[in-house]
Amino acid sequence: MKKKLIAFMAAASFLYAAEIPEFSDNFKTNSWRILNTSTRIKAEKNTLIEDTGKRILPAGLSIRGARTVGTKFRFTITNTEEGSYKLGFLVRDTKNKNEFFFSKPLKSRGVFDFTLPRNAKSVTPIIFGKGKYQKARVVRLTDYDYRVAAFPAYQLVTDPAKAEKVSFKVFFKEKELPGAKVTVDGLSAAHESGATAQAYIVKGDPAPFKAAARNIKIKNKVDILYLGDSLTHFDIGFNHVDKVGYFLNMFNPGRVRVWNYACGGDDIPRIVKRLNGVRSGRWGFRYDDLWKRSYDWAIIFLGHNDTKANGKNNYKVAIVPPAQQKAEYEKLIQLLKSKGIKRIILMSSSSSNFELCKKNADSARIRLKRHVNRFGDPVHQEAFNKVLMELAQKHGLEYMDLYTPMKAVKNKAALLNPLDGVHLSPAGHDFVAIETLKYLSKNQ
Repeated sequence: MKKKLIAFMAAASFLYAAEIPEFSDNFKTNSWRILNTSTRIKAEKNTLIEDTGKRILPAGLSIRGARTVGTKFRFTITNTEEGSYKLGFLVRDTKNKNEFFFSKPLKSRGVFDFTLPRNAKSVTPIIFGKGKYQKARVVRLTDYDYRVAAFPAYQLVTDPAKAEKVSFKVFFKEKELPGAKVTVDGLSAAHESGATAQAYIVKGDPAPFKAAARNIKIKNKVDILYLGDSLTHFDIGFNHVDKVGYFLNMFNPGRVRVWNYACGGDDIPRIVKRLNGVRSGRWGFRYDDLWKRSYDWAIIFLGHNDTKANGKNNYKVAIVPPAQQKAEYEKLIQLLKSKGIKRIILMSSSSSNFELCKKNADSARIRLKRHVNRFGDPVHQEAFNKVLMELAQKHGLEYMDLYTPMKAVKNKAALLNPLDGVHLSPAGHDFVAIETLKYLSKNQ
């Protein structure tokens, strides 16, 4: 692995008002180890005591997920010992090449600003030098006034070699900045503000999507807001939301923009709290720029986290009971209406592979020797969907029934993750996208 001493400092013209949390450690456990060994570094009283002088890193991957060229990180830490040290990152790029990037020598409270020079599969913080360290934190830096967008951001084609060429544009407060420079690496691009974009070209059969979308006519431009859980957050960039946006634009060029603000683990109470400014939890930052623009439609797709149940109640009571669900949806509906959103579609929960959900819960209960949550119970899901139907009728909204057609699919298990029976497989994303397009075609 090639060593490099390099520090990318933030451009003076950007204040990076947004610091998005990526990693933090108050050193309550021996969670760091010497690079390429299993030797752990001692931690006590929220202090990491490093006396080896070697490069150390968290025992597990600390910053989740692949990262786009131009992503900006800030690594901060406090060293209560005298002497210098370095902060750095271990970057594994898309060709599986590992490379170190280190700061200049630092003392006391250190700050290292770093910009990814290329697309990366993983990014891991590194500490290099003896000391007693406290309060390690990595944030991603960006300015929400800037946005980079790919055109098209997603393509589903039979031959990727014949896909449309992808271009990138920069926007400032949602107005295009002609001629703005971007750094491009394949289908990824970044602006000096920290804004990044990623495009996807996926091989597949577009015919069923075209058949579902070709009769949808959209006269005026529409911005569609998606709120949901991991079924809409996972595979973001090439999931059911992206497929819907792509095929709507295929027959209504340039008239549709989709904005996916789904968060893994969400239920309706958590969404309402975040919309009201509560920034707790891993995805506390996700709505920070949500109201930078207005929306014409909102599609809300929830249900699995709301309807999970715990063994201590013999799985008889959903985590979010129907009465609470109704009260929270009432708050959400009023909030969306107050923002001028004219079309609100309440999507039912998707159907699960309950046999697998039950098997997993039973196995976890035996292994962990305690009560556990169980997902996918049709009784709770159907009660959840009933509340949505009642709310749609009461408020003159739309209810999209995904549950019934999905339940009727002969090989339904193929639409779901084979490990958990809840999350969508690639075929599942296709199914949800096509059902959404069919619904929009019938309800114009």
